[in-house]
Amino acid sequence: MKRPALSRIYKNPDDHHAKRLLDELLGSDISAPDYQRSMLNIGRHLGNELKHSLDRDKTYCLVVTAEDADFLAKGIVESLEDYTKALYLTCFWNERSEVNGSSVAPIYNTYFENGYDSADELIVIKSIISGSCVVKTNITALYDKIQPAAIHVVAPVMHTQSEQKLKLQFPNKIANLLDFTFLAKDSERTSDNEVLPGIGGDVYKRLGFKNQQDKNTFIPNIIQQKIFASC
Repeated sequence: MKRPALSRIYKNPDDHHAKRLLDELLGSDISAPDYQRSMLNIGRHLGNELKHSLDRDKTYCLVVTAEDADFLAKGIVESLEDYTKALYLTCFWNERSEVNGSSVAPIYNTYFENGYDSADELIVIKSIISGSCVVKTNITALYDKIQPAAIHVVAPVMHTQSEQKLKLQFPNKIANLLDFTFLAKDSERTSDNEVLPGIGGDVYKRLGFKNQQDKNTFIPNIIQQKIFASC
């Protein structure tokens, strides 16, 4: 059974492939391997959309979260690796929580691919952007090291207010660097702040993790491959 699309707005209403890919995430009975596969395919589609905003002669630092690395982010990498001059991967293990009514996402662990700090621009990847805390935290961790000329924020689904909320978290010199690549925006939320229909629920559990703490013990295969290749 799928959740209804409610007040979803598609970036491109004629992109039927994007609609089908997003619909795949909403089935309550979809298995974790199938959900992972759908996220991989969405990443490939988003990567192709992102190309319209990129310069083939520039280098890019990909900013990913651990849960997205092997699926959504991998699909984007596959679409872009032969398109750009160079891609460098950074990965963050965030632990999101509520403190005094505000969301925070401190960084539990990190991975930085050699050369990341020489990149011209950032590509920040997230499975869903509901608020701004994780994306803000990860951009802040890298901004002074890279001084990017642009920051491309990429997600399958965003809440309708998240773009403005994220921009308000930064001074104008950083906010003006942000652009957004997405497939759909949703305006509905549950009482627990879950975006509806979003990406079909808790991304950790849908991808096969027990919870947030479980995913923070996980080293993505894409990271392991880079570590072993550099040995």
